[in-house]
Amino acid sequence: MTDENLWASPDGSKPATPPQPGAPQPGAPQFGAPLPQPAGAWAPPPKPGLIPLAPMTLGTILGASFRVLRRNPRPVVGVSLIVQGIIAIVTIVVTSYALTSLGGILTRELAGALPSSAEIGTVFIAYLNDFGTAALGLIGTNILLGIVSLEVARATLGERLPLAALWRRARGRLLVLVGWALAMVAAIVLLFGILIGLVVLAVAGAAGSSGNNVGGALVAIVLGLLLLFGGVIVLLWLGVKLSLVPTVLVIERLTLGGAMRRSWALTRGYFWRTLGIELLVWLILSVASGVIETPVAGILLVVNGLTHPTGSGLDALAATDTLSVVITTVLKAIVATITAIVSTASTALIYLDLRIRKEGLDLQLMRFVDARQAGRTDVADPYLVAPPLPDATNT
Repeated sequence: MTDENLWASPDGSKPATPPQPGAPQPGAPQFGAPLPQPAGAWAPPPKPGLIPLAPMTLGTILGASFRVLRRNPRPVVGVSLIVQGIIAIVTIVVTSYALTSLGGILTRELAGALPSSAEIGTVFIAYLNDFGTAALGLIGTNILLGIVSLEVARATLGERLPLAALWRRARGRLLVLVGWALAMVAAIVLLFGILIGLVVLAVAGAAGSSGNNVGGALVAIVLGLLLLFGGVIVLLWLGVKLSLVPTVLVIERLTLGGAMRRSWALTRGYFWRTLGIELLVWLILSVASGVIETPVAGILLVVNGLTHPTGSGLDALAATDTLSVVITTVLKAIVATITAIVSTASTALIYLDLRIRKEGLDLQLMRFVDARQAGRTDVADPYLVAPPLPDATNT
């Protein structure tokens, strides 16, 4: 017997039925339902595309560099394959010619048809080949960096551009990227030319004053090492300060001088962070490339040793070396197709991170995404610092 019917309120209304054990309380959150967010509580930054719109950590930069491949692989791999394929073809042709020339020079020198000074010619050809392929690689890297930077910038806004759209956006910037690469090559040649000239002058001065060739050689070695170390430090410093130039040239469409000043300003105060990230990415990709390329190089070395155990037959040896160059160059091109994307993407992400930290770019990107979702089409490109000058867009 219960007493629920024995009591009534004075106004005659029936009292509320008491809740049963285990029944949900009124206003209590249900199991599995999201908890209400307290006012002022932390919320993750919005992520419309590749990265969260907030200052990035090292893990975010590294992870997003590899996600570029997975998120929109067809255009970025296509561009990288085109660039690396051109570099590989030119490298094979130039190296094959160099090996053939070296074989002919050595054959005539062993027959006594040439003086011993022919060794200078062999060294010159070898260094010229290495310098040419390095310069071509630098040009290709700058072009790839510009195009991958466009992909990263648009992917941050949630866009997936096909290859044709990336090429259209990069139109008018490719010649500037090539010019920047050639300027870098000229600066490196000039710097090391000055260093070599200083070493030669020091050796000549030391030998003339002491009359001792051994003393002059020691002076040359010490001075050469010091100048080489100083030259590497200068190149490393300039390389970091100007590492964002290709990205700025393509995304902000500035002139070459403006892009250099912009890169210098963005890296101010973040030199060591930028250097550390770039070195870490380089180390990771170098180890991964070595794991793939070293076994193949070892196999080719064993094959060359078995086919030419005594080193006789310089023409046949040159032909075998040419085949080895073809195989290794093709393999390196395939590996470089992937590693170059990750490397250039990390540079583009460093650029975005610096602009977020120093200029509040994340807020501009949020406003752009909100306006686009609202259907507005009159919103300016959020990556442009200011409307470009007429001559800047046509440079």
